[in-house]
Amino acid sequence: MKLEKWNEYLEKSKTWKLRMPFELLHSEAYKALTYGPSLKVLCWFWEKREVRVNRRRRGNQRYEVVNNGRIVFDYFEAGYRGLSHHQFRKALLDLHALGFIDVTKPGSALKDDYALYGLSDRWKKYGTDQFEKREFPRSVHWTNSGFGGLVDPKEAQKRKKLSVDSDT
Repeated sequence: MKLEKWNEYLEKSKTWKLRMPFELLHSEAYKALTYGPSLKVLCWFWEKREVRVNRRRRGNQRYEVVNNGRIVFDYFEAGYRGLSHHQFRKALLDLHALGFIDVTKPGSALKDDYALYGLSDRWKKYGTDQFEKREFPRSVHWTNSGFGGLVDPKEAQKRKKLSVDSDT
């Protein structure tokens, strides 16, 4: 995110209201949050969600998250908000481990290919036998392998080892 876009976002978001459910704020998972930046990042994720009111019946309003699974929160934005890369990474791991967020698409570290996140309800079962632990997806970092294309670094290392072994 460029600085101009960040300033536009700040201006636009001044009128927004942050609504977090009572159930979340008094959950076991929320009590388990001990890292300060994790609390900040959780609030910022809730700020970034786009909500639409779905009126099914008269007087019965229900809020739907429109962009769930497509929330972009990159390291540049975290830096604008005052977090270092290390703090932001640790906060993401913490929020994922406790079930607050899920990574729907890991980023590739290429230009404009950001990771996408979604708010999760796994936190509701945190501390019980039904809590679903998920591994944090690793970023796909591509390197030029010298083998005619872009490949995964581990794959490039295997290929390099194989070519060295075959030469001897």
